[in-house]
This record gives sequence, structure tokens and C-alpha cells, in this order.
Amino acid sequence: MMRNVFILIVLGIVSSSCQAQFDFRSQCAMIHQYDAFVPLKDSNEVHSPKKATIMSAIIPGLGQVYNGKYWKVGLIYAAGGGLLYGLKFNTDSLKGYQSSLIAELDDDSTTTNYLYPSLAVDKIRSERNYYRKKRDQMILGMGLLYALQIIDANVDAHLREFDVNEDLAFQPKPGFIVANQRVMPSMGFRLRF
Repeated sequence: MMRNVFILIVLGIVSSSCQAQFDFRSQCAMIHQYDAFVPLKDSNEVHSPKKATIMSAIIPGLGQVYNGKYWKVGLIYAAGGGLLYGLKFNTDSLKGYQSSLIAELDDDSTTTNYLYPSLAVDKIRSERNYYRKKRDQMILGMGLLYALQIIDANVDAHLREFDVNEDLAFQPKPGFIVANQRVMPSMGFRLRF
């Protein structure tokens, strides 16, 4: 009997503090009274990774502009300009060595090698192959740069809402260690999260 009374008292105390339902509007009003100082994002402002990817695929660097990373556009166009210069230089050199090789290898005595008359045929062939390889590497580099800037725009758009608070830190600590009467460089780091 005493046990049943005790269980009823405990259930009465517990059930008085429990509620099965609550008034949604009053709870939301109570929560939002503290949100007055937190700026809310405009619901019309939607940042789309798909849009950034398509923009960057159409015009290189436009996805970075859409993401607000203007400094990356300069890097993209500087790297593209360097690759274009390398492509033009290697293509021109390849054409010169190719025409010299054709002039040396044809059986016509009236054609002469005006560009590289002092080089042997094997050296001209070797240089032609070298500049062909370098030209192909420049074309590959341009393709990789194009793909990389599209991937960068997509990833940057996905990480736009990623919150990095002040407690997250990576601090490299370069230094020197003296061991066996020798000074050696060392590298350490501290990770805080």
C-alpha cells in the first residue's frame, strides 16, 4: 500500500511538469525575441553551386566572381596568359624546326635550311620533338587550368555557407633543433578546435 502511494506521488510530481503539446505561436514568439540582434539572411538570396559551375564553364573566372572571390580571377587569367605565351613560343619553335627538317630531308637540292644550317639532322629532329612535347604540355596545362577553375567555383559555392568560428585554428611553428652540435630545421604545429 505504501509503495502504491509513493508511486502515485512520484507520477503526480513528474506529470505536473510534463506537457504533451505546446502553443507553437507563443513558443516561436518567445524564441524570436532573442533573435533581434542576429541578422537573418534574405530568403530571396540563394547561392547556387550549379549556377557558379555553369558560369565558370561558359566564361572562365565568372564563377569566382559570382562567389565573390575576385582575387582568384586574376590568378586564373595570369596562369592562362602564361600558358598561352608558352603555347605560342613552343608552336613557333616547333614550326621552325619542322620546316628545317623538311628542307634537310627532301631530295631537292634547291631547298636550303635557312633557319638552322649548322645543325645536324638528328639535332633538328631532337629539338623538333622537344618543342612538340612542350607544346602538348601547354595544351594539357590549359585544359587542366580550365577544369580546375570550374571545380574551384563549384567547391567554393558549396562551402559558402560553411561557418568557420574563431576557435578553429592551425598554427605552424617553424624552429631549429640543436643536436650533436648541428643545427637542424624543425617543423611543428598546434591544432585548436
